[in-house]
Amino acid sequence: MLPRKVLFYLPIVAFILITFAPIYWIVLSAFTPISDLFQSPLHYIPAHPSWVNFRDVAQILPLGQLFWNSAVLAIVSACVSVVVCLFAAYAFARIRFPGSGLLLLLLLLSGFLPGVATIIPLFQMFQSLGLIDTMRGLVILVVSLLLPTRVWIMTTFIRQIPVEMEEAAQVDGAGSLVLLWKVIIPVLRPGLATLFLINLIAAWDDFFLPLIFNRTNATTTLTLGITQSGINPQYQTVVWGNEAAMGMLVIAPVFLLAMIFQKQIVEGLMAGALKG
Repeated sequence: MLPRKVLFYLPIVAFILITFAPIYWIVLSAFTPISDLFQSPLHYIPAHPSWVNFRDVAQILPLGQLFWNSAVLAIVSACVSVVVCLFAAYAFARIRFPGSGLLLLLLLLSGFLPGVATIIPLFQMFQSLGLIDTMRGLVILVVSLLLPTRVWIMTTFIRQIPVEMEEAAQVDGAGSLVLLWKVIIPVLRPGLATLFLINLIAAWDDFFLPLIFNRTNATTTLTLGITQSGINPQYQTVVWGNEAAMGMLVIAPVFLLAMIFQKQIVEGLMAGALKG
């Protein structure tokens, strides 16, 4: 019995260590002054905890502007993506037209295209449209990145809802929009909330798109601030304490969001898994 328990819990413990060890090291480095960071032997608890790294970062970067940019990008992208996903998924799930299955498959496959393969034509197109270094351009890019897999997931959710519920509403004269608002959305509320939170976190964490399509502080996000906060212009070295402090500022809101809404996230995921 004991060897079985060891074999069962050992992978779980290994997974927890692999997952949380880097996060713990970021927190440790963020509160450790640079003079103590590389001492030998290493201190796994800060000997002299300090906010100096956060103070230095606040002097280097406009943290308020970066936080605002990240929040706007994440919230607007999550809202737009959920609305677009809902309408697209309802069309794929309930409206039968020639090639609908193939079109849904192609949409899903487009989400697996490597970013480096499409970044040059996207940049040229956005440059010609005047969307470089604009928040609306970043929102369009992030939403387009989120849509393929999310539409496919939402289509699966809607197909699991009995058609008889909509047919009963149609007998009473309900149209498509009324069906969507009165029948589909109430049933999908946990899934929609989960989708919104997942999209919010994905948009908040995105680094690649702001890196390519940003040129000034107007659209710089917190994730980009990680690359800017750790460079010492005088000695051309990396200030790891500043990097860790910025990393904490990026991770903390997402971590708190996941902790607060973990029940809703699990319920939404289980709702999609158990229906039908």
